[in-house]
Parts: sequence; structure tokens; C-alpha cells
Amino acid sequence: MKLFFPDSYWRADLISGSAFLYFHDEKFALALPPSTTTFLSGANSQEFFRYVNDRKPRWNASFIKFSQFSNKYHSTFKRTSETIEPLRKDGFKNIVLSYPRGDAAWESRQDLIASSELPFEEVATLIDPFSAADELYSHIFLEKFLEFYEADRSTEELVALGSAQALKENGPPFRSVDWTLLYEYCDSLFGLASLEEIFTTSYMFRIPILTGMPKVLLSNPNMVKFLASLPFETTTAVDPVDLDVVAWEIFRQLTSPRVDPINQQTVETIQRLTRRHSSEIDSLKRRCFTLAKELGAETDLEKLQQRIGQHIRGSVESEIQDLLVLNKATTKEFLDTVFSDQKTWVGIATFLYSLTQGGPLITAGAAIYSLSSVGSKVEGDSATA
Repeated sequence: MKLFFPDSYWRADLISGSAFLYFHDEKFALALPPSTTTFLSGANSQEFFRYVNDRKPRWNASFIKFSQFSNKYHSTFKRTSETIEPLRKDGFKNIVLSYPRGDAAWESRQDLIASSELPFEEVATLIDPFSAADELYSHIFLEKFLEFYEADRSTEELVALGSAQALKENGPPFRSVDWTLLYEYCDSLFGLASLEEIFTTSYMFRIPILTGMPKVLLSNPNMVKFLASLPFETTTAVDPVDLDVVAWEIFRQLTSPRVDPINQQTVETIQRLTRRHSSEIDSLKRRCFTLAKELGAETDLEKLQQRIGQHIRGSVESEIQDLLVLNKATTKEFLDTVFSDQKTWVGIATFLYSLTQGGPLITAGAAIYSLSSVGSKVEGDSATA
């Protein structure tokens, strides 16, 4: 089972429908949002947002923006979850990730950011601010709430409390508390740092989980640049090279027009293809891997960039026709569209050349090797507050 990481699948375009085809024989692990378990604390977040707004602190504008990002994240996640629900049985499994988000973790993530060779201003542009808002939401309304209002309970007692709360039919009731302690904490946090700094630190809560994973399905390709900037050992590629990431990228380009963006129609297409044409999917996968291997033998980057599109197109027509159940004329039109974007194929050629000819690989902990984005290649609507 491959983990989609570090973001939860909150926005439809974060995953290409092609991924459900390529990995049809094993489910995705989709981590639920950080805020999923926040209800166990009994914190009434909306009441606290009103509490802050009534007091109009100097950092109120930042807190309102945090609230807007958080609300947008939650509503979009709900819609996305409803859209992909039909794929749950065969395509994915939801999991809850457990990792620290308290004060020690906050300081540790600040140190992580500081250790990067990139300036903070650049690191801040690499994160997903909506996912960061949900991490911050959980930090405030779970970790800090429990710290302030359940300080007399042991870890075991808190676990037992959470278990009992989760079993309640309609969810646990909101707790009535004096918001002063949490307000003072937010005053120290938002009053001393910009929202950009707070979001960037919050986004890093999950990142250390990578040290225990050899491969992930990367939800945010921007993070490769950040990970590569950390003070981890950098090595060069040696045989045998894992060409599966290149095969996947070729497969994605070939199939994405029929299964992206993720919506009700493409979900139905994905179900039909995975249930009725699994052998054809596997045939195309094998062809893509063979192509990655053949093209990987080219040692001249310019030649590789010139021949990659023509070489792939001339080798996959039969597999595409069988998988998508097209006649020859329609297959030709489909492939004309797929190979019309020469820049995309030049980019794949460059990535393949770097991988096979000694390009740098990220090694951190258990070797983060050849991370590949699984996002949709089709432009979707951007989420804005």
C-alpha cells in the first residue's frame, strides 16, 4: 500500500485519475486531515473564532485569514471525499497518521526549516497553505486545548477519554471553558510571527514521517526542492535504477486525458477500466516500463529529447486502443492530442536522463528515492479563500 503524502487528499486535482489505474492492484493509503480527531477534545472552534474577533487583537486579520483557509479546506475536503467515495472499495483506504504537534514539535520544525539551504521566503512558497491551516487548526484545538484544559490527566487517561468520546453516537458535546488560556497562547503565537511563518512551520509537522518510508506518492512536488536543500547526504544514481517512476510518468501522460480531472464522470470511467480492463492496464504498464528502460539507455540528452515522443507514440498505439476501446481513427486523434505538448515530453526526457546518467537523488533517513508527483496534469480550479 502506497501512502499519499504529505497532504491529505483534500482537493480533487491533487491526484491524477491515472494513478488509480496504474496502482489498481494495490490500494492507496490516504491520510485523513490533521483536524479529523480534533473533535475528541470537545473544543468549540467556532466559538473561539468569535471570541477572538470580539476582542479585535492586533493580529485579528491574520487569525481571520487562518479561519478562512481552514473553512475552505474543510468544505473542499468534504466535496472531494464525496466525489471519490465510489473508488474506496477498490482504490483507496483512509488512515489516521499519528505524529506530534505540540511545543516540542513546533520548535523541531522551526529548526528543520532553518537547516535548509533555501531562504525562508522561498521555503514558504513551497508549502500548501490550506493544508498548513488544517495542521494549525489541530495544533490549537487539540494539542494546546488539551494541554490547557486537561493538564491534570495522564496520557493514558487522555487516550481513554478520546476512545469514550469517539463512541458517542452524535459525537462528543462541546466543552464550556474559559478561553483566556488559549487566547493568550494565540496572542503569543500570532502576535510575534507572521501568518506565513506560522503556516510554514505548521506544514512541516508531518515531514519527519518520511524518514521511515522508502517511497511515497508525493502530493506536493514542490517539497522535493525543500527536501533536497536539507543537510542530508546526496548521492548519485547507480544501477539498478528504479525506472518505475518514469514508467508511471509516461503512463500518466498517456491516460490522463480520459480520467482527469477527477469528477463523477471520470470516477465512473476509472471504475469501468479497473474492473473490466485490468489486463489491458497491466499491458500498458509493462509497455511503459519497457520504454523507460529503452529510452534510459540513451546517453545523449539532446537526442533523447528529440526522439522520446516519436518513440513512445510508435510503441503504445495498440495498448491504448485496447485499453480505451477505440478504433484506429479515434486512437490516432487521441494520440495526436497526447503528444501535442512537446515541452511535457522534453521534461520527461530530462528527468529520465538525470535519473539514469547520475543525477542527484535525495537520501534522508531510509532513502527518499525518486519521488514522483501523482497530481492531475489537467489544470483544476484553484482553491482560494
